[in-house]
Amino acid sequence: MTNRYAGYAHQLRRGWWAMVRFAKDSHPKPIMGEGGVPVVFETEIEALRAVNKHLLQYLNFPIVGGEVETSGHATVARAKAEMLFAGGGRVIQVERV
Repeated sequence: MTNRYAGYAHQLRRGWWAMVRFAKDSHPKPIMGEGGVPVVFETEIEALRAVNKHLLQYLNFPIVGGEVETSGHATVARAKAEMLFAGGGRVIQVERV
């Protein structure tokens, strides 16, 4: 299925993995820690809290026009697009009748 988000705790012998699946991925992946190693949580509750945190962070991340607005790149692209639609930077007056 496409456009599906999921999250769950996967039990290991030594703890729990927090598994998340985003719409862009084909299958769930564990939450990774430093060095690209999956984080092992002591309890199922800790793993589920991490799933909740990561899914909400992902879904609430600020996106503008399909580009992430972190480096200012999106604002530059948006300004260029607005100038194009405004007729080369001219201000177009609109009156409502």
